[in-house]
Amino acid sequence: MPTPQFALPQQFGRFLLTGALVFVVLFWALSIMFMSNQDMHRDMAALHMMLTSLIHQPFTNWFRDVERAYVPFFLRQHSLLACYSVSLAFAWLAAFLYDTKILRKENLV
Repeated sequence: MPTPQFALPQQFGRFLLTGALVFVVLFWALSIMFMSNQDMHRDMAALHMMLTSLIHQPFTNWFRDVERAYVPFFLRQHSLLACYSVSLAFAWLAAFLYDTKILRKENLV
């Protein structure tokens, strides 16, 4: 039985889903290994404040606060940025390799 050919949006969705799964798992594992509990609690509290302020403020004020306060706060977290960067790179690589493998199997590459 021949395998059905996926349309371009379906292939892109498969690529994004694969990358997202790899990113989440790898980011979770790296953050547990390389970040202290104190840093994780502080980052989670900042993220919680940022999301709750979205509900209580107009979007323009919230976005201004994100640009002025939250982005610099998260950019100063070097261990968080390292975990994010490594996870992002491996997620794109894994999604690309998986997508290439599937396309080769379907004889499209």
